Amino acid sequence: MITQPLFLGTFSLYSIILSGTVALGLFLSWWIAEDKRTFILDAGLGIILTSLLGARVGFVLRNLVYFLEHPGQMPQFWLGGLSWPGALIGAGLAVVGIHLIWKEPLGELADQYLPLLGMMAFGTWLVSWGTGIGYGPEVEAWYGILVQDLYGLSLKRWPLPILGALLSGGWTAGVILFPIKRQRDHGFRALTGTAGLLAINGVISFFKIDPVPVLWGLRWESWFSLISLAIIMIYLFMARTDEKDEGSNP
Repeated sequence: MITQPLFLGTFSLYSIILSGTVALGLFLSWWIAEDKRTFILDAGLGIILTSLLGARVGFVLRNLVYFLEHPGQMPQFWLGGLSWPGALIGAGLAVVGIHLIWKEPLGELADQYLPLLGMMAFGTWLVSWGTGIGYGPEVEAWYGILVQDLYGLSLKRWPLPILGALLSGGWTAGVILFPIKRQRDHGFRALTGTAGLLAINGVISFFKIDPVPVLWGLRWESWFSLISLAIIMIYLFMARTDEKDEGSNP
């Protein structure tokens, strides 16, 4: 979750990083498109805007008591306050909306924008390093990185943001580039890629120690990752079962 202002007189470094990685993700989605590149670009901009809206709505809902007392700040995302689960939900709803309005195949759309999703995850992890959120325990070993926590202390900590960024970027690239020998339905790469990103976030979230609200001992983002991952895995399992049944029928 991003809590720092997006604009500090001029663009802050982390807003430039986040904007740059998102722009790169949209470019990659456009680049790998075989046709309809203009449509992919235009629809991608809509997905980005909807993701931003979802990220803000998610943050507002998480802090509803405060925003009910300060309703004028609800739309002011530039003051800081974005939630990555809200961004993911917003992106998913945008893809479904594009599918329903323009009758584009849902699976193909999802696969097309996997690079955008992966780069959004990559940028979010990097941004969390500079904003003092989602940090890990202190460590004196060589792999420790300086992280400024919420209290303004810069200490060597586990490199959770770097690990999350590298794993997210590597996983997304692997899913996109890895050749699939068996014919799969469109959307398989998007679901596999999203499942991996959720698993990465879910595992790393167990090592974060920054103070955040918890539910039954787990962070909200941990619950979101685990539940979403379970839904995707159940769907993939059921789809695989259907494939086997169809293959066994004469």
